[in-house]
Amino acid sequence: MTLILMRSPKGGVGTTFLTARLAIALADQGHEVCAVDCTAQESLKLFFGLAPSQTLEMLDAEATPDAIAGVEVFQAYPEQDVDGVAEQLLARTGSGQICLVDLGTGGAQLRDRLMPHAALEICTLAPSPVALATLTKVDASASVLSLTRTAFVLNMMDDRRRLSNDIHKLVRTLLGDQLLGTVRRDEAVMEALAAMKPLSTFAPASAALTDVQKLAEVVIARCGRGASGHVQHTAA
Repeated sequence: MTLILMRSPKGGVGTTFLTARLAIALADQGHEVCAVDCTAQESLKLFFGLAPSQTLEMLDAEATPDAIAGVEVFQAYPEQDVDGVAEQLLARTGSGQICLVDLGTGGAQLRDRLMPHAALEICTLAPSPVALATLTKVDASASVLSLTRTAFVLNMMDDRRRLSNDIHKLVRTLLGDQLLGTVRRDEAVMEALAAMKPLSTFAPASAALTDVQKLAEVVIARCGRGASGHVQHTAA
């Protein structure tokens, strides 16, 4: 299993949206994918077009729920049992799946348990001064530029606004290759959510969809997996 942790030091920047759409984009590329909602909000299912009243299957090492848009989607509650959730996730390491874990702004203990086993940690940023100020809180024990498996995505980028463009330039300069990509701001994201429909169904021409599809290719390359879903081994 290729484990990818999704989180952000600030709420409201679209981490859950990116978790869902990145999982779907990876599934569309032919990879076996699961996504796990480890947030108290339980909102991951909404970006798959499910209603708030619908429930997800609880995470279990042997569970195989029906796929939604090609993705097995689970719910877990690490605040109740961090060790149990970590063990259940790691028990799936024998599979060839890519597993995206939505930690949101919390889940610090679960993140610490899983980080040694993760291929990549993706932190979501937004082009706002407040979101940018939280960069220093990504990991209190290390400088942002020294983190080897932590990468970033700038979400809700609006190239029509000067501040958004200026922050984008600053983030690119600061993070370099650690910035995996940007996802454009698109009102259709929230409109699809309100309509309880997947974004790809509600607005197939969405700019955000195009950006996430490109992001999926970068993520696969960063994790060292080929198009077939197998890990690529390179000579030292």
